[in-house]
Parts: sequence; C-alpha cells; structure tokens
Amino acid sequence: MSLLSVSAEPAGRSVFAGADIAATARLAWREGYPRPRFEDAVWSLVGWADAPVQMRVTEKNWPFDRIAYPPWRVVAKELALAWIATQDERVLALPHARRIPRHPRTVYARIYHLTFWLNWLHERRITTLAAVTQDHCEAFLHEYGVVRDKETGTALRDKTGSSLRTVVSTMQDITDYGELLSADRHRPGFRPWGKRSPRVVTGAPSRPQVVIKTAPLGDHVLRPLLTACLHLVDVLGPHVVDLRTALHAERDARQRVEWSRNLRDADRLASLVDAYLRTGQPLPRLEDAQVTKRRRCGWNPRDPLLDVNFQHLLRPTGHRDIGKALLVQARPLLEEAVAEVGTEYVWCRNAAEAPRADTGEMIPWSLPLSHRSADALIRVAGHACKVATSALTGMRSSELMELTVGCRRTDDVYGTGLARHRLVSKVIKARRWGGEVDEWVVVEEVTRVIALAEQLTDARPGQPLFGQFPGFESNGAITWLRQWVASPAGLRVGLEPIPDEPVHPRRLRRTLSVEMAARPGGLLATKVHFKHLQVATSEGYAGRPGGAQAVFHHEWKKEEAKEKLKRTVEAYRQFEQGQLPAGPGADALLAAFRAVETELADHEPGPAKVVTDRQIELLLKKKASVLHMSAANYCWFEDPAKALCLKLTGAKAAVAPLTGLCDSSRCPQATHHLVHRPVWQTTADNGAVLLASPRIPAGEKERLRADHERSMRVLEEIDKAAGKAG
Repeated sequence: MSLLSVSAEPAGRSVFAGADIAATARLAWREGYPRPRFEDAVWSLVGWADAPVQMRVTEKNWPFDRIAYPPWRVVAKELALAWIATQDERVLALPHARRIPRHPRTVYARIYHLTFWLNWLHERRITTLAAVTQDHCEAFLHEYGVVRDKETGTALRDKTGSSLRTVVSTMQDITDYGELLSADRHRPGFRPWGKRSPRVVTGAPSRPQVVIKTAPLGDHVLRPLLTACLHLVDVLGPHVVDLRTALHAERDARQRVEWSRNLRDADRLASLVDAYLRTGQPLPRLEDAQVTKRRRCGWNPRDPLLDVNFQHLLRPTGHRDIGKALLVQARPLLEEAVAEVGTEYVWCRNAAEAPRADTGEMIPWSLPLSHRSADALIRVAGHACKVATSALTGMRSSELMELTVGCRRTDDVYGTGLARHRLVSKVIKARRWGGEVDEWVVVEEVTRVIALAEQLTDARPGQPLFGQFPGFESNGAITWLRQWVASPAGLRVGLEPIPDEPVHPRRLRRTLSVEMAARPGGLLATKVHFKHLQVATSEGYAGRPGGAQAVFHHEWKKEEAKEKLKRTVEAYRQFEQGQLPAGPGADALLAAFRAVETELADHEPGPAKVVTDRQIELLLKKKASVLHMSAANYCWFEDPAKALCLKLTGAKAAVAPLTGLCDSSRCPQATHHLVHRPVWQTTADNGAVLLASPRIPAGEKERLRADHERSMRVLEEIDKAAGKAG
C-alpha cells in the first residue's frame, strides 16, 4: 500500500524505524565515528565527512530528547529525516514534500523551532496534534515573536518577519508531511494558516533584488588596520615564527624533566646565581599573575625577590622551587644579584632589529616578553594573517574557514615566467551541503600571509588553517589586533591605533569591491600594489567563469558602474557651476554636457518643474559607461582609435585603455578636474625639489624639467578652467 493511501490516523510504527540516518540521507561518513540510528534520543552528526568548518559541534547534535512529550519526539525525527533525505522513496511519495534537501545546519535550526512549538503545546496540556487549532498557532507565533529579557521576562523587541518565516514553515510541514508521520499528526484538512505562505503570514519582504546593506570601512579604519596586519606579517612575522619555535622547544624540554620539589643545596644555588652575574644577564622575571599570587600569600610588595622566577632559575637542577630554609639562608646573595643585574623576562632578550612601521628606524623588534605575552603575540600574528587574507581576497568567513594547510598553489600557467598564485578553498554559500572546491587567484602578498599562518599553527597538511571562528569581533581577531596595536608594544613599533568600529569579513569584502571600483590608485595601494590586486581578481574571474571569484567580480563591477556614474554626475554638476574640465578631451566632454543641458531644458519634468538627479543620471549613463578613472585624470574611452596609449603600443583595438602608458596631457580622450589637482601639485612639488638638488645629473635634470613643466602646465589649465564663467 502506498503512502498516499495511509489513513488520517497515525500508523503506529515509523517507516524509518531502525534506519541508519547517514545512509538514508546519503551523508558521507568518517571511519571510526558512530552512525546515528533513528531511535537515538540525540542524533550525532560529528562523523559527517563533508560538514563545513563553520558548522559548530552543537549544530551537529540534534537533541530530540528536549521535546517533553515522547510521541512528538518521533514526529520531530520523521520530519528531520524527511528534510534531508528528499530522495528517499517514502518522501518522494508525498505530494507536498520539498524535493531539494535542506542543509543539516538548517535542519538543526528547524528542530530548535519545532521543539519550542511542541513544548508550548505540551505546557497547555494538549496531548495530540489533532487538537491544534488556528488560534493556538496565532497565539504561539505572537508569543514567540517577542524577544524578552532572560531574567525579568520584559519584552525588548519584536522579531522581524524574516526571522519568523522558518517558524511558520516548520509548523506547516507537520501537515505537508502528515502522511509520513506515525506517532501523531494534524486532523484532516487542517494546515496552519491554510494555503498562505510563510512570507505572507509573517509579512517578510520578498526578494526581487538583493540590496547590499553592509557599509564599507572608512579610510581611517582600513589604513591602520591593513598597515598593522602587513607589518606583523612581513616585518615581525619571521621573528614571531622563531619565537614560537623556541617556545615549543622549551616546553618540550620541560616536559622531559623529572621535577623534584624544593632545592636545599646552597652551593648549587650559588653556582647558578654566579653564572648570571658573570654574564651580566638579569635573573628571570616572574609573570605578573604569579607576582599577584605571591602578594596574596603574604609577600612584602617591596621585597626585592618578589618578581624573581625561581622555577626558571632552578630549571638546570630539576627543582620546581627553593626551600624556605635555603631562601632565608641565600637571601643576601639573591638580593645582591638582583641589585646588580636586576630581573627581566626570558623571551626576546637581545632581540634582532627591525624597521618601525612609520619612520623605518631600526629598533629591536620586541622588548623582553613573558611566556603569556609571547603566546599572545603569536596569537596576534595569526589573527593578522586571517584579517589580511580577508581584506586582500574578499573571501567570506565560511571560505576562510575552509582554507587548509597546503592550500597555496604557485605556477606559471601561461609560460611567461611570471608566477601565478592561487588559494584552494571551498565555496559554502548557496552550494550543496559540504560546499564545492574552488580557487582564488591572489597577489603575492596573500601567499606570504598564508605561508606565515601555516608556520603559526600545529595543524597538519589538509587540516583547517584558521579553523572555526565566530567572527572578528567579540574577542576575535580584530579585538586582539586592536588591543595589541594600542598597547605599548604596538605603539613602540610605530603602528597607529585601529579605531573602535565593527570589522568583519562582510565589511572587508564590501570595502575591497568598493575600493577596486572607485580608487584605481586608492588606499590599499599604500601597502599593496592596487593594479596587481585588480589583475589578480580579474584573472580568477576569467579562469573560472562560474567560480566564487566571478561572484566577487560581479559585485566589484556593479560598484564600479555606480562610482563611474557618480563621478560623471559630479563633473556635470561642476560644469553647471562654471567649474569646467581641462585637458585635451575637455571640448568633447563639454559638448556632451551641453547636449544633456539642452535636453533637460527642453524637457517638461512635470508640475514641479524640477530636474532631479535621477534624470541627470539617466542622460549621463551612456557617457559614464566609457569612463576609466585614474589617479591623475579621467579617460573617456569612447574611440579606441583615438587612444594615445594604444597608438604608442601599436594595438589596433582594446576594450580598455592601457593605464600604465597614459599621457593625459596629450591624449584627446583625457580630462583633468579639480579632484585631480592634488596629484599634479604633488608631482610638481617633488619635481621642484629634485631640480634644486645638486646631486641630480644634468641629463636627468633635463628630463625632470620637462616633467615639471608639464605638471605646472596641467595645474595652470585646471585652475583656469575651474575659474571660467562658462
């Protein structure tokens, strides 16, 4: 008998009784891990081989035993298995069942909501789902839709409609999968909210177009953040690796020592102290936490021996501490030694020199560190690797978590002799369950970051590099970085404090796309060659048109189109105010602006007689599409045959100008605006300084003089055009 002919009454025994959950849902399973069975009170998916790294352990354990009424636990199990085992013939027989399997993370969330719903019914002494009415559903949704204080129960806010859609969908699934349920089900003909969809019930907005609400990071945050990350990676990174190696070696050696309790041999203690005095090395200093502990135990705060680390001092003897009698006897000797050589932390004594981040002055890369501070610095360097990778690749947090030790790939695919760097990871978002393997083409800086991260982890090849992390905030990567940079250690190496603003992979991804779209010589170019960044991401897009980098490329191009239109409208508004463009292409641009002005003048905008920005944008959209922004000029690339850069190379056709060969003072499609004046002014000032230097050869001065005269001419043209009345 088919499932469709099952009566409205519960069948008694579940069709999934005794089922192997992994086999039924077709989940790949690791060897040695227990496989959950249908009858288990908690289904453990810890052995799921394709689980994304971002999936928490709690999400891998589905606790059906939290449902108070035992028969309804069976209902929840049948629904959960039906949600992921959509290809099972018993599920395929249901006319209203979903055909696309839900992700196990989603199923965990639905079990969570279902548990609240069923326990809510149980608290009201409802013992069968057949007794559920629409009034019950409305009352539960109203109560469940309010966020309350856990202690006082005071209502704090209402949940959004989008967050309640899953709740309504879960409640309706009891009817949609009713013919499969064996322990209990709704009465015939009843479905919560009838045929109304969860979106309609909750008032959640539809998704005609995805609107990106994440704001990019401002310059005042991105600049110090990126500077700190790359300084930690490129300058301090090798020293941090050496420190980590020394720490691990010291800890391994300490574990091999058979420790004795207290030293009582005065001669051995005297020989140890004498060795420090002969070399002039300070005695080992105790951790601050241990100093505090000594004070609580009654040590005098003014005791000269308060911060002496006896355990480290006595390590060659294999003793953990000094006997009380010996301490009294040897106190004069120890106090004399402290007075002569002092005390200092053990790690990073006589540190090698490294340049400061701001001035380049060579200083010791670190002051002496305690064990705890050394561990913290290693952790900060690891966080810097994570943040830098996110900032320079645009990878999502789920994709960062999927990076493994050994994910770097470097090759010469085109036979040019130039290295091409790639990272292998997985795309999780919008992909089936465990994700899909993909590659990111990256700049060389990213490979150095990953190489350092691999040296700062104990993970073996193939294991997660960064592992699971909840985010960059909430005591995450950014919190550690911000605290270290603002500490005396960070200020000492010339780093600028990172402002206290939210930083997370979404904002870094958004910032990268906006920077690449709007700033060809932008902020990131202060530490990373920005054109290389654009070339790398474009190459990744072209190499794998359907890959994850193509998605980021699409976001970047959307932002670029918006920025081009914004800059074009801005130039038009300046034209209206009498601030005209300069440069060889100024006349052509002015002709286009005057045509728009004429069209707006002849247009009847309506009773208000007001021309809106939107109307101007529509008229300038075609012109904006050919704009290519450079740091020193705008290139209106309408006719490749007129492009000076293409003529210089002999190229007959191209889809974009060759920015590296641009001579905007001679190209008929280039214009200069007030926004470009600071760049030309800086070039002119630098040229004047070099021309005044007696160290510059005469032949070089001739070339510099020509460049300086060109810069001054462009500045004069910009000022003259901006002052015209029109």
